[in-house]
Amino acid sequence: MNTLLQQLAEELVKAREEVRMTPEQVAVKIKMDQKFLLKMESGDFSFLPEIYLKAFLKEYAKCVGLSDQVVLQKYKRAIERKPLEESLPHEEREKEPAQPAAPRLITDEHLQTPTAPEKKFPFTQKQLLIAGSALVLVIVAALYIFVFRSGADAIVAERPYEESIQEVKGRYEDPSAKEDSTVAGVVSDSLLLTITSNDSSWIRINFDDATVREYFMYPKTTIDVKTGTKFLMTIGNPGALTFLLNTKPLQFTPVSSRKVVIEVTKDGIKNIEPLHP
Repeated sequence: MNTLLQQLAEELVKAREEVRMTPEQVAVKIKMDQKFLLKMESGDFSFLPEIYLKAFLKEYAKCVGLSDQVVLQKYKRAIERKPLEESLPHEEREKEPAQPAAPRLITDEHLQTPTAPEKKFPFTQKQLLIAGSALVLVIVAALYIFVFRSGADAIVAERPYEESIQEVKGRYEDPSAKEDSTVAGVVSDSLLLTITSNDSSWIRINFDDATVREYFMYPKTTIDVKTGTKFLMTIGNPGALTFLLNTKPLQFTPVSSRKVVIEVTKDGIKNIEPLHP
């Protein structure tokens, strides 16, 4: 076992006990399954993918009053088998309290209310009137040139009647109608997979070797995913899941209780293999 990860886990437990919180209270607050939290506090950080584990570490640190950045740095160094303490930032020295300024003698001059200097506007009323009139003339001239001159140069081209009819018909044609034949073939082979979890689990799904997505399943949750012909799935805690393919139950007996790789096609689940580290 990695002793550095064990050391980090002991620091987390100590911080939790100092704020007088139980594992159950922390698990509820950070929305984490309690059995996973207890694994983390025992020094086992291998039960989830690193992206989810770091998110829970960050929330755990905030919950018990630790710096989330320092905890994540310690976790990184523990994985690299480097001493944890070197990752801590240097503490700032306590600043000496500022000395109060010496009191000043208050005189009558300090009690007088200062008078703001009168602002003088740089333009006279006559100058503003002339500038406004000039601006109106410029706007009127621009409108005249844009509306009347450009309208005089416009020429309406006569188009054949048949060409106009074809253009109108084209506007109301459904472009998807031409693709119905190809789309129908895809839809007939499409797969709808319903996944239900009775305990915490995580899934990584490859859709037709084109798109990859990851999901974290909480207890008593259900998701629907669709693809064309094939799902390739990596599952953590596979015994917590049940599957419906196009609303029909699938027979699923995982070969490992931790992580497995399965392939789901229209024929069902096959190629069940344990995921070797």
